[in-house]
Amino acid sequence: MQNPNIFLAYAPAGPGLLCALLYLADARHVFGWFIGPRPDGETVRRYFLLEDFYAPGATRYEAVSDADLHSDWSLEEARRHALASAQEAFAREWLVFRDDPRAPAELEAYEEAGYAAGEVIVRFERLAKFYTAHPVWTYYSPQFEHEVLRELARHWPLEYRLHPELASGPHPRRAPRSCP
Repeated sequence: MQNPNIFLAYAPAGPGLLCALLYLADARHVFGWFIGPRPDGETVRRYFLLEDFYAPGATRYEAVSDADLHSDWSLEEARRHALASAQEAFAREWLVFRDDPRAPAELEAYEEAGYAAGEVIVRFERLAKFYTAHPVWTYYSPQFEHEVLRELARHWPLEYRLHPELASGPHPRRAPRSCP
């Protein structure tokens, strides 16, 4: 399985985690998972498909809840299994949920540092990998494609919106760097 591309946005003086995103790609499509708060503060998590993202013409967005990953939607079953495995590894490596046994120690580290911690938090040790020059700290994996984030942010229900320099301007699509 290919390594997923990931993006996280965190506001240490605000609500905490704004979004966490991972995606995989094949020759035509991008498929992945995201989590973050909606404008009403409720945390939402979805699996998604950007169908024909790398093809000429329109891209179609489709998303399902965690519980519906293996339901009847456009992503083929083999891709669903790869996506579920990637999501589990990503969440284990990068995120902590309030009901996780690691949560008390993580929350204590956040409190000592004076950082915000929401319903879902980034593992404290991972914050050292973030770019911290702006009020919203970000982390991008090395092969992450900003065009994917731009397209996805047009559709998702998350409150997080892109930094203006990423949200505007022409960004031509390119072929994914690796295909399974």
